[in-house]
Amino acid sequence: MKKRIRMTRTVLIAMTIGLFLTTVNVQAAGKIDPCTLLTKAEIQTALGQNVGDGKPNTRANIAGGGPCEYTVGSYGVFSVLSKETGPGETADKIMSEMKKMKIAVTEAPGIGDRSFFSSPGYGMVQLNSFKGTKYLIITMLVPGATEAAQKTAARDLMNKVLKKI
Repeated sequence: MKKRIRMTRTVLIAMTIGLFLTTVNVQAAGKIDPCTLLTKAEIQTALGQNVGDGKPNTRANIAGGGPCEYTVGSYGVFSVLSKETGPGETADKIMSEMKKMKIAVTEAPGIGDRSFFSSPGYGMVQLNSFKGTKYLIITMLVPGATEAAQKTAARDLMNKVLKKI
């Protein structure tokens, strides 16, 4: 039980880190509801586990872009966030900040204009992607899934999201 609570806290911390690393810059035109980017069925197929309905996280810093969150299995988490990039907000800058916080990052070529994976720990995987003026983040912690399997699912799902942007 303590392990589940710790993993849930880690997911929330990682999502918060992603939000704080972004510049608070909302442009009403072009704002996207992240709960419309993927269907529950698309996520369930990619992850191979039951997925709950997506719900906007109303506690998140909405100015930075509120994520849509899904429950995976009994205690896993999946979220997708979409926001406008701020002035000077680039993949290089965000990767540099994550490295300073000792979060592992690796390039993810062939996705959007520029993408990279980050691994905040406890088996969690994040895929950060830039397309035009949009910055998107998929965060997941899938019970029983390897990091490689989560990265494959994140890549497939991000490609679906980017087609809708």
